[in-house]
Amino acid sequence: MQLTVRCTIAYLFAGIVSLLSVDQSRGDECVSMKRDRHRTLMEEYRHSPNWDGFLTEDTLNLRQNETEVDLSRQGFKEVHWHLSSIVGDGYEIFELNLAFNNLEELNELTFLKFYSLETLNLSNNRLQTISNLTFGSLIRLVELDLSFNLIHTLERQAFDRLYALESLSLRENCLVTLAPNQFHFNDHLSSVLLDHNQLAFLPPILFDPITMVDEIYELDLSDNNFRRMPYIETKEIALLKIDNNHIETLTVNKSFNVRALQIQHNNIYDADLFKFNRAEHIDLSHNNLDNIVGLHEMNQLEYLDLSSNNVSKFDYNLKYSIRNIPSLVTLRLQNCSLSEHNIGGLLASDSILNLDLSQNNFVRLNVSDLSRMRSLQYLSLNFNYLRELISYERLGHEFPFLELVSLSFNRWNCTYYDQLNAYLNRTHIRSTSDPRDCYINGTHVTDSYVTDAFEPQYTMNHIKRDMTVLRNLGRNTIYFMYALFSTIRGQGNETALHQQRLDGQMHDLERDVDRLLGMLAFLVAIFAAVLFVAVVYGGWRLVRKWQHDRTVKVVTYNKRANEFSNGVTVNDVIRDNSTA
Repeated sequence: MQLTVRCTIAYLFAGIVSLLSVDQSRGDECVSMKRDRHRTLMEEYRHSPNWDGFLTEDTLNLRQNETEVDLSRQGFKEVHWHLSSIVGDGYEIFELNLAFNNLEELNELTFLKFYSLETLNLSNNRLQTISNLTFGSLIRLVELDLSFNLIHTLERQAFDRLYALESLSLRENCLVTLAPNQFHFNDHLSSVLLDHNQLAFLPPILFDPITMVDEIYELDLSDNNFRRMPYIETKEIALLKIDNNHIETLTVNKSFNVRALQIQHNNIYDADLFKFNRAEHIDLSHNNLDNIVGLHEMNQLEYLDLSSNNVSKFDYNLKYSIRNIPSLVTLRLQNCSLSEHNIGGLLASDSILNLDLSQNNFVRLNVSDLSRMRSLQYLSLNFNYLRELISYERLGHEFPFLELVSLSFNRWNCTYYDQLNAYLNRTHIRSTSDPRDCYINGTHVTDSYVTDAFEPQYTMNHIKRDMTVLRNLGRNTIYFMYALFSTIRGQGNETALHQQRLDGQMHDLERDVDRLLGMLAFLVAIFAAVLFVAVVYGGWRLVRKWQHDRTVKVVTYNKRANEFSNGVTVNDVIRDNSTA
């Protein structure tokens, strides 16, 4: 038993040592490669008079009391520690640019008295280590750019005193790992860029989600060495990029509060999305998906990209999920090996507005296969093998909201294609197709004499150029629309919160009015009761008086006759007087 335990420990120790050695070798290789890249890049500035010189107070030259100092592209090799001694003499620097230099080391005295500094750019240098006290005095620093350096080590408390830090860029460095609680005191962080490093894993705790002021708008971990999906405990991440890694399984153990997840260009074959049920944007394109679960519980999902996956492997899950996502607006299924044989029943949704089926294997597509998408506004069928669009006469009826259909780069017969475009011209549907997107007798129209006589050649280079423009335009449009949607959604949330506040105030006012009405009704009831008692009492007194006058008799004495009369009542006297 002891021998087995010892062997296990030995194997584990050997594995850890080998892993560390691999990481160290990767780090050394990264540093060497990026040092050569930096050397090549800096050749352009070798003519600078400050090349490989010292940055001193004389070079800083603050006699004009500048608040923004640009010392980039000078080739400085070192910053003299005296630099910090003159900043406190009535000078305030808010922005300092030291990019594109040859700085290799920063000590704790470099920025000692730069208390007012808000923006610091140290990109494109040769820094390798950031120590705990390097930025210890920059308590007002908002933006820090350390990109394109050779940084492989961040000490545990390197950013602890940057209390106002909002944007941190560490992209294009050689980081292998981060320390636990690396950003524990940076409560205002909204953008952290860690792409193009050597990160293979992250510690479970990087931020302090309890004290964070707001969400992290962007966390970029793309182009690293992740093989598992990292879990990051935060308040919320608006955009998480982890594309171009080696992740094989998309799964986490806890609910991951991510609104937009970009995890394309990995090796994912199994995607478990049950813990991402608050996501609004998911990009799983260019993977090897065999199975995807949890889509049907994503009630807030609006954008889903499954391009460059073989949908036929998980089409059953997809059929069930798409019809159960009430908020899905955009669905992209480019290059998914779809054809008229496996499209039937796959797409059924009342919410999808934009559908991209380009770069698939359609030859004859029946409009009825898409008829269960009544809200469709944009349909792309570019780069297929289409020869016929069956029942295209029903497009206007089946899709009453369809505005644009793209049919370019297929194998249309020109006669049929003219009929199709003529029909579209008679409807509300616009088309991005081109007259060159058809064949005459098996020959592409652009290669025939007809086109040569009237317009210039439309070569493959032109196609590539136009597609690049369209792709960039589409990408920028998507990001713009996502940003616009985020803004509108935030304003909508504020409006809803304000409406809730007004509703609460109205409810309190109604409650106060009801209370006043109740008090008034109570007072009226008391007054009515008192008045009734008074009336009853007055009536009783009158009745008593009447009864008293009726029963009391006046007796008279006749002295002469020495006798008393029988007496009369007061009422008799009154009656006799009234008769007289």
